[in-house]
Amino acid sequence: MLAAMMQDEVTRQIAATPEQVWSLVADVTRMDQWSPVIVRCEWIGDASGPEVGARFVGHNRQSGARWSRECVITESDPGRELAFETLFRGAPSTRWRYRFEPAGDGTMVTESYEIVSMPTWVRAVRRLPGMVERSRRDARKGMESTLERIGEVAETRP
Repeated sequence: MLAAMMQDEVTRQIAATPEQVWSLVADVTRMDQWSPVIVRCEWIGDASGPEVGARFVGHNRQSGARWSRECVITESDPGRELAFETLFRGAPSTRWRYRFEPAGDGTMVTESYEIVSMPTWVRAVRRLPGMVERSRRDARKGMESTLERIGEVAETRP
């Protein structure tokens, strides 16, 4: 049961090609337009695009809390998949993945996450009654909103 609470996915059909949708998601500097949690993302070091090993920093805000995480691209297959890990103290914390599959005249997009480790203080907060369920609900709602916003832009682009 606990493992299931630490991962989830949401799928949405978008009326655009997999390549069009992938290009929106792969431009991490636009993630603040899609995600209700992300405030800003920026490539770091020599990175300027979504190649495996490229790093970026995501700045986030939710329920009054603010945090930033360095991220590393782990998979980058245009039109098919994009994945990255958030890092906490240099170690993987959450794995995020976007899969793009042709579906009729559009694309089935699946956004998923898997928590692989978390800071001690987060584990302590998650022990409070209802916090695991709230966290999962908020993450699911955020993914649904993210895919909806990506769809709105992808479906209006020529």
